[in-house]
Amino acid sequence: MRMRWLTAAAVVLVASLALGLLAGCGGGTTTYTNDEYGFSFDYDSGLFTESTDTSSAGSAGGDSAFKVGFFDENGTKQGDQFRDGFLVNIYELNVEIDESLMPAVAEEIEKLLPELGKAFGSGATFSDLTEVTSGNVMGFKTDSTYEMDGTPFKATMYFLFNGDIQYQLTFQAAEDRWSELEPSFKQVIDTFTVAGAGEEPEPAAT
Repeated sequence: MRMRWLTAAAVVLVASLALGLLAGCGGGTTTYTNDEYGFSFDYDSGLFTESTDTSSAGSAGGDSAFKVGFFDENGTKQGDQFRDGFLVNIYELNVEIDESLMPAVAEEIEKLLPELGKAFGSGATFSDLTEVTSGNVMGFKTDSTYEMDGTPFKATMYFLFNGDIQYQLTFQAAEDRWSELEPSFKQVIDTFTVAGAGEEPEPAAT
């Protein structure tokens, strides 16, 4: 079975992760919750500023149904673009993903990575795709290195699935800041939860 649905809605253009400043940042840990797509996570709001203006981030493949970004306004900046942060994209798929389809999903993602590499920057490389469980949803992750405007960058991408919804999280930072920001990135993925995912359906009323 060729899973063209994934080709049309799988890969975000992380190389252009550049988020516009909308609001001042607070401090400490904040829980971000999206009721429409039922997900939440904790993040360091003293470090990352939330922005729904991610138009400059772009996408490769189909448009995401929803996107939100978080960036470090005191971090790496190229031109008027902030580069250190993370992006959450939501894609609505036309098939229900269950455990039996995960091997085929992995194959499709691996096919897309070379195309993604062209969009990143020069010399993009990806690690082998590995299975992950984040909160209560399953998926895959890959690490990447590349160069933008002469600056080496690192990134980690997560492709998480719950039924016909794909949650894609991308963490990016200049290589010399990665170790500094990695614990904050880890906080996000470690607390990422999708409401109702993994629960057994309620028995039908008799």
